Parts: sequence; C-alpha cells; structure tokens
Amino acid sequence: MFCWPFTKNKKNEQTQIQNNELRPLKVVVVGSDSNSALPAKETIFNILKQYILFSVVLEKEQTLENFLNLNNKNFFDFWDSGLKILKQHQADVLIRIYQEKNSIRLNFQTDQMYQTNEPPFFSLLESLYLPISYFTQNNLPPQISNLIAATLIALNLKKDFSYQAPLEKLINILSKNKIPEGIEQNFIPHLLVFLSLNYISAKSDHFGKKDVKLILNLTSFAYKNLKNEYDSLAEGALLTTLGQTYQCAALNPKADSFSLIERAIESYKKALKHFSRYIFPYDYGRLSLVLSALYFQFFQLSEDSQTLRDSVFYLREAEKIFTSAGFPELWAKIEHNLGTYLSLLSARSNNIEIAQLAIQNFKNEQYIFTKQTNPEKWADIEIQIANIYYYLGKKISNKRFLETAINHYSYAYEIFDLLKQNKRTIEIETYIQKADEEIMRLN
Repeated sequence: MFCWPFTKNKKNEQTQIQNNELRPLKVVVVGSDSNSALPAKETIFNILKQYILFSVVLEKEQTLENFLNLNNKNFFDFWDSGLKILKQHQADVLIRIYQEKNSIRLNFQTDQMYQTNEPPFFSLLESLYLPISYFTQNNLPPQISNLIAATLIALNLKKDFSYQAPLEKLINILSKNKIPEGIEQNFIPHLLVFLSLNYISAKSDHFGKKDVKLILNLTSFAYKNLKNEYDSLAEGALLTTLGQTYQCAALNPKADSFSLIERAIESYKKALKHFSRYIFPYDYGRLSLVLSALYFQFFQLSEDSQTLRDSVFYLREAEKIFTSAGFPELWAKIEHNLGTYLSLLSARSNNIEIAQLAIQNFKNEQYIFTKQTNPEKWADIEIQIANIYYYLGKKISNKRFLETAINHYSYAYEIFDLLKQNKRTIEIETYIQKADEEIMRLN
C-alpha cells in the first residue's frame, strides 16, 4: 500500500476551468500503432471534451510504431510525423496513445518543446503509463484526468504564460486528491514525474525551499517504485526533473545559487547518460544546451575559466543535433552563444585561434540573420565581431586587427545610418575613434 505524496482529501473533484479570456487549446489525440486500443483514444477524447479550455480532435490516421523500443532508431521520423499532424490541425498539443501489454502509454508533443533551455520542460520521451483497466468503462479517475489536463496547459506555457492561473488551479486540486484506486506500484514513478513537472510549471516563477522539498519527496518516492521494465527512461526523466527543480530554485534572489546550480548540473549530467545521442538526439541536445547555460552561470559566479570551457563543450554537443536546416533560430542562438563564450576565452588568454573561432560563429549566425532579411540584427553581430578584433588588437598591439575592427564597425554604421538610429551611429563613432587612437599609438 502506498500514499499519494500530497495531502489527502475526501473529495476527488474534476475541475471545470472557466476563463473566457483564454483561447481554448487545440488538442489532437492519435494512436501510435495499429495495436493502440480504440477505446483508449475515445476515452481520452471524451474526458478532455469536458474541459472548457480544450478543443479536442480525434485523429483517425495512425502514426509510427513504438519509438521507445531502443531497437528502432526512428526518433526523427516520429518527431516529424507529429509536427505534420500538429500543422495539419493547427493544434497546440498532440497526444499519442499506444498499448503496451496491460498498460496504455501517453506521449505529448508540441512544435516548440525542444526550442528552449529554460525550465519547465517536458520531453517527448516522458511517458504517462496507465492501467488498461482504466479504459474499459470509457472513464478515468479524476486525479488522472486532471493530471492530463494540467500537462496540456503546462506544455502551452512557453507560448502564453497567462495559462499559469488555470494550471495552478489544477495543481491545487491535485494536491488535495487521494491516490487513484486500483493502480499498481510500477505506474507510480511515471505519474509522479508528470505531477512534479506540472508543479514546477505552475510555480516556476516563484520557486522556494518548500517547493524544492516537495519535489525531492516526490522524486524520492518515485525512485523507490521504479521497476526494471522502464527503468532507464524513467530514471532519466526523474533526474531531469531534479535538475529543473534546482534550476528553478536557483532563480530565487534569496537562494544559494552556487550550490543549487552545482546540484542542477550534477542531476542533468546523470540524466544525459540515459538519452543516447544517436537514438534520442533531441533530448541529448537539449540537456547539452541546459548544461552549457548552467556552466556559464557558474563561470559568472566563479570566474573559473574551466567552467567556461565546459560551457563551450556542451554547446558544441548541442550544435551537432540542432542544425541550421531543422532548427534555424535555435542554431543561430547556439552560434551566438559560442561566439560570446569563445570571445571571452580568447580575451582571457589572448589566443588568436580562439578569437577566430568566435568570429566564425558570429558569421554563422549571420546566415540566419542576413543583411537583407534582418539588417539591425546583422549590424549588431558586426559590432560584436568588431569588438573581438578591437580588444585582441589592443592587447597584442596588432594594427591589422584594429583596422579590421574599424571595417566591421563601419559596416554596422551604414546600416544604422540607413535606419536613422542616431544613438547607435554615435555609439559606433565612439568605437571607431577609440580604434583610430590605438592605431595612432602603434604608429
């Protein structure tokens, strides 16, 4: 016998979220294989129709086979087929349903879920397993219904943070519920992962010590209930959840940021071992992005050059996954951050080779933000390239670098002059004057 980790309450009410100001989220429900039980799809469809905040579509077309089978390296196809369905229906969230032995598995997908390294984050690999017996009467326990509803809302927070209020309402209801009846021990870790992620989503902007303690209790309880059948991915999800917990807590101004970032890094590095770069590339890439950002925060706190090198290493790993063709804006952000971090490394070591790598990364970013399509952004990048040449030329007394800096400042000046941004042109004139003074000093 086990207990729901929140406070028990006699009432298990299913909520009706009423908020006329919020647009109903469009949800598509689809089966992932020919063995996906039709009653399970219909049950989820009928349950979600009871929530005012959802507009639900039942997709008849079936998608790929079980992509969690590690012998099937079809993650890219699975991801792309989901994007196709989302685009076809102009939907916010896709729910895939798949039958595995005596359980029904739910996976959730949005078109933007791998585009950010900011918590909260739900992975496409995080699976909600439920007993198949729940679906025999075309109904679900209210705790499970509300958990699914909360997940759909949490997944949409990246697009619109105004959905946080109904999410908090659902979390408050879930916190007063008892454990669902008739559920076996091996389902508990997956339920708790989703419960934890939804809680983090609801509280992410005001995460405190009590919230950290609660999530630690949830994840600890989940670990105790892990079974061999789904251990690797479930443990990876739990470790990712822990990482997000510490990461959110570190944002609190009163928190011990150094210690919390250190714990977040430790949790994410352990989680990374469960997501193969070749089988589950996007999770590997996203965790690499998060680790890079956390190591950079570490560098800002400690001024330790090794943490800056670690940040560059994980960005390079993410760069291998998120390509310019598949994720142009994210790729551009990676290139920008690489340029920034490498320029800092170059400045600390006066290393010309590292500086040239940084400049190349900034030039890579300009493939996405071109002079024609985004002139202001392009010009900003020109200034960053010029700054690298200027500071390096000044430090090592290299006239050629200083002259190159002036050229790049001038390219940026032309753009801001055309855009009639006088403040920016005056700023660039100051940069050019300083570079000229350094050249005169060398002469």
